[in-house]
This record gives sequence, structure tokens and C-alpha cells, in this order.
Amino acid sequence: MRIEACDGTDVDDFVVVDDGEYRMRVGEVRPVETGNGRAAWMLRMELADGELAGRTAVLDWLNFTDRGLRRVRMVLAALGFDVTVSMDVEPGQLLGRTAMVQIATQESQRESDGRLLRRSRVAYDGWRPAAADLESAGWAAPPG
Repeated sequence: MRIEACDGTDVDDFVVVDDGEYRMRVGEVRPVETGNGRAAWMLRMELADGELAGRTAVLDWLNFTDRGLRRVRMVLAALGFDVTVSMDVEPGQLLGRTAMVQIATQESQRESDGRLLRRSRVAYDGWRPAAADLESAGWAAPPG
């Protein structure tokens, strides 16, 4: 196979789906320790529906810091946890749970060579319960 020097693009594109809201399933939860010694969980989110069901669409992070706990509670609520009470939660309890997740494309340039990077990113407040999950649990689907 011949490969010409000018073939291909100067973009590293990791975007799987167009910007929008998708029902996604937690496919993996990886606990990590951040550089400052704080706990964080990396969530690998898979598409739950459509021809790309099961494919990883985006990674998101839960940061267990004072500033991050508001968002942690929002994400856990969207995944079906009762966040009105204190609780202990383990990473495995999130696996397989679904939520509606709003993603948008983020573009940046790699410092080493200036190549354009395109990745999907979850909006800060881009989580809400999936209507199908609410209905199966006996809740009314949200309007709209």
C-alpha cells in the first residue's frame, strides 16, 4: 500500500456522535487519585440505543472535592440514586445505570505539534434521568 506524504488530515478526531443528548450507560468506573491526592472517578459512557449502542461516546469525571460534590450529586441523581440522604456509594454500583447525557464537541490544539484534537465532552449540567428509566420505576416522564 502506498501512502502519500500529504494524505490524511491534521486532525485527531475522537468524536463518535454529533453534539446532542443521548441515553448512555455507564460502561466502566475507574477510581483514580488526582495529582493533589483527591479521589476522582472516570466514567466511560456508552451509547445505550441505536446502531452504535455499546460504543464508547464520552468520558466524564466525578471529582470528590468540595467544589465537585454538587456535580457528583447531580450525576448520581440522574443515575437513579437518592441524593437527599447521606450514602456510601461504590464504583460498581454505577455500572450499567443509564441517564440522558448532553455532549458537545471540544476542540483544542496539541502543544507538541499543533495538531487539532476533537473530543466529545459532557456539559457541566449535562446529566438528567432517562425518561425510560423513570417510567419503568413508576415515575411520570418529564414534559417536553
